[in-house]
Amino acid sequence: MNTIHFERAYDLSVPTYTGMQMHPAEEAAGARTLVERHDMPEGMPLMCGGGRGPAPGWPIYHDAQITTHTGTHVDGTWHFNKLGKRIDEFPLDAFMGPGVVLDFRHLEDCTPITGEDLERAEPRIEEGDILIINTGRHKRFGTTEYGTLHPGLDGDAVEKFLVEKKIKMIGMDTICVEPGSEQDHWDHPLHRICLIENEILLIENLGGEIDEVTGKRCYIMALPVLLRADSGPARVIALA
Repeated sequence: MNTIHFERAYDLSVPTYTGMQMHPAEEAAGARTLVERHDMPEGMPLMCGGGRGPAPGWPIYHDAQITTHTGTHVDGTWHFNKLGKRIDEFPLDAFMGPGVVLDFRHLEDCTPITGEDLERAEPRIEEGDILIINTGRHKRFGTTEYGTLHPGLDGDAVEKFLVEKKIKMIGMDTICVEPGSEQDHWDHPLHRICLIENEILLIENLGGEIDEVTGKRCYIMALPVLLRADSGPARVIALA
């Protein structure tokens, strides 16, 4: 039996709500996020009369209109590879494992992160890790700058390191794991390396309590919704 020792679970996800920020490419395509509440119509008889049933107005439910890249989400290989797997085709253990949360909050806007940067980072990255990078940009979520000025991994400069270390998954607190605006990384070298040439899943739009586990080794769980789709919104948890 595998045993995980931890003191607390930390939520590294952003909430999903109506009108939340989306990737500029999704917004350009007309996609939007809508989470709409519905109550039971007035005049419906109470369930289990005499006050024994649910509260008046029950049931309350919501419609949710989202994309597979809404908020905190995991990119599967089908996202960039027509021959890749749907997100529901990956085994559960693809989305969890030991990892490290690195502190890159000192970086200037649009700074590319290289393999040398990862090699020098503390705590040391171990073979097979889930790699989480905190750039501090989660605090800008909802701003124009969040979508265009974030640091990211330089695909060509980190490829050798990622492959040799057999990195399992990469997550960042940015709208994209590549640096700068969509135009700055139009060829998406990191997505190519991770989702086409290798099977390294990507997590984008991390946030929540990420600052509290930065600089630590953790057990990471990034579980996407079981969709027959390219990717999926996810709740990402760090056990530390």
